[in-house]
Amino acid sequence: MSSRRLLSVLGLPVPIITKLLDSDFIYDDDVRGLKPAELSLASGLSLKESAEVVRLSTTNSAEQPVTVLQMIEEECDVSHIVTFCEALDDLLGGGIPLRAITELSGTPGIGKTQLCLQACVSVQLPSSVGGVGGEAVFLDTEGSFTAGRLKDMAASAVHHVQTIGGTKVDVSGFTVESILKGIYYFRCHSYIEVLAVIRHIPSLLQTHPKIQLIVIDSIAFHFRHDFPDMMARTGLLCRMTQELIQQATKFNMAVVVTNQMTTRIECAGSSQLVAALGETWGHCPTLRLTLHWSGRTRVATLTKAPHRNNSSVNYQVTVAGIRDLPTSNQEKVTSNSTDIPEAKKRKLTSN
Repeated sequence: MSSRRLLSVLGLPVPIITKLLDSDFIYDDDVRGLKPAELSLASGLSLKESAEVVRLSTTNSAEQPVTVLQMIEEECDVSHIVTFCEALDDLLGGGIPLRAITELSGTPGIGKTQLCLQACVSVQLPSSVGGVGGEAVFLDTEGSFTAGRLKDMAASAVHHVQTIGGTKVDVSGFTVESILKGIYYFRCHSYIEVLAVIRHIPSLLQTHPKIQLIVIDSIAFHFRHDFPDMMARTGLLCRMTQELIQQATKFNMAVVVTNQMTTRIECAGSSQLVAALGETWGHCPTLRLTLHWSGRTRVATLTKAPHRNNSSVNYQVTVAGIRDLPTSNQEKVTSNSTDIPEAKKRKLTSN
C-alpha cells in the first residue's frame, strides 16, 4: 500500500498550497474522491485550480509503485469462494477467486446459472468453517434466476456446515433465512440498467459492507442484441470491465459473469462453438471457464488463468447444487441435471 503524500510535494503553486492548508487539506487523500466543484467550494480555489489539484492527487496516487514481494504477498492473501465441487475448486486454485473476474461460458442448460447460484450461497459460508462470510449481488439479465432453486442449495449448504462444524463450532447464524437475506437481486432489462447497478455498487457497499460477490447472468444477453455497432459495444464492455475489476480489487470482491456461445465459421467452411462477444472481450476476464458436455457428463475446462494450467474436470448438478461426479461412475448424471427447459434451449443463437 502506498503512503499518504503531502499536497505540498505535488508541484502546485504556493498560493494554491496556502489556500489548501488554510482549509485543512493537507494530504492527497484529503482531496481524492472530491469533485472539482466541491473542492472549490470548500477551499476558495477556482474551478480550474481545483480540477488541477484533483488531477495531480489522483495521478500521483496511481503512479506509486509496488514491489514484486508485495504483489506475491497480496496474491497469497487472496481468498476463494468454494463451489462445493472439489475437482472444480482444485482446477481454479481453491475456488472462485476474490479480486478477479471469472467468466463462465457454455451452451444453455450446461449449469452456468446453477454455478452462479451456488457461488451466491458459498460466499456466505462462515469463516469458522473456512468461508469468507460475505454476501452477494445478483444481476439477472435473462430471467433465469429461480428463488426456489436457490433455497434448495441453501438448505443443503446449511446441513453440510452443521455436519462439519459439529458441536465445537458455532454456526447457528448460518441458516437458510440468513442466506436468502444475504443475496441482493436486480432484474436488468437493458444494458443501461446493468451499467447503473454496477455504478451503484460502491453506494450499496456503504449499507451492506459484507458484499463480496457480484454475479452478472449473463453479460452477453443485452450486449449481443442491443448493439448494431460492434466497436461501440467493445469499447463499452472494456470500460465496464475496468470498472468491475477496480471495484473487485478495492473492495475485495469476486466478480462472476456468464457468457453465451456463438458459432464461428472457419476459413475452410467448418464451424465451432466459441464464447460470444468477440476476441477483444476475451482479454477482459481474469479467468475463463468453458462448461460443455462430453457424452452425458458435464465438463469444465479452464481456458485462461494467470497462475493455473489449462485443464478439465468433470462435475454434476444435483438438487443440492454443484457437486463432484461420483468416482465409481464417471458417466452418472442425476435425473434433474439433464432436464433443460425448452425456453433455454431456444436461446442458443449466433452472434
